Amino acid sequence: MNSTTIEGLWPKLDPRTQEWLRANPGSVILPRSVTEALLRSGDQQDVLEGVDRHGQFLLSPQDRSFLKSVAASTPVDHPVPPGRL
Repeated sequence: MNSTTIEGLWPKLDPRTQEWLRANPGSVILPRSVTEALLRSGDQQDVLEGVDRHGQFLLSPQDRSFLKSVAASTPVDHPVPPGRL
């Protein structure tokens, strides 16, 4: 199994999840609903290291950097509030 990054999963993510991530680039821990969307987008070889027992995902520095760059380069039309995915 391979540990994967948000950047590696990005093309597989549904638009609502991408929008939530762009609207919340400062997140350090992703809520369970977003984590579930990430897990659904991956395949069996992808592993998200950092998912806690509550289903929340701790973003790596690499993931946070990627999300900040995506948020800065892509306009967010309709931010999705946390927990509303």
